[in-house]
Amino acid sequence: MMDAATLTRHWVETLVIGEGLCPFAAPVMPALRIDICEHPDLDQATAEFMDLLTEVARADSETLPTALFVVPGLVKEFDEYWNWSLICEQLLVQMGYEGLLQLATFHPNYCFDGEPLDDPGNFTNRSPFPMLHIIREAHIEQALASVPFPERIPERNQKHLRRLGIAGVLALMPELANTEVLSDQPSAQGWRPK
Repeated sequence: MMDAATLTRHWVETLVIGEGLCPFAAPVMPALRIDICEHPDLDQATAEFMDLLTEVARADSETLPTALFVVPGLVKEFDEYWNWSLICEQLLVQMGYEGLLQLATFHPNYCFDGEPLDDPGNFTNRSPFPMLHIIREAHIEQALASVPFPERIPERNQKHLRRLGIAGVLALMPELANTEVLSDQPSAQGWRPK
């Protein structure tokens, strides 16, 4: 089994970039920073997240354009994760980074409001581990300027993943079968890569 950093990078390359879910991820992929937080305490992990926010904000945007903060052993329940992500978002604002940085949320059991748990469309934000993506707003603005109808990206991604279905996602990335991503997927129980 891959370690958390390797599996996370593989997920970004295979699904996020490979399936075109994020049209502006490929240019920053070579400099993507992945921090794996092994702290068993959420307060300690949050302090480490704040340190990473500061580091990204102060760094040259070419050297450190973006970062993933991954917490494999924490916030395993989606509601707990969502509450923690809201706290982290508020900390970003309190630290004065609003307008410079923003967060994107990913979790193994991500579920959009009003959608069924087993909707493959949820896989647009499902990741092997709970994580927060720190993104520079200037990079998003630059990338969106070159994408036609950027407001349609989330809907397009959900449609694409619904077409693929859970089996299609697992065919692309069989490593997900051994993660929490499938813990709420009755249609995937017993599925194992060939």
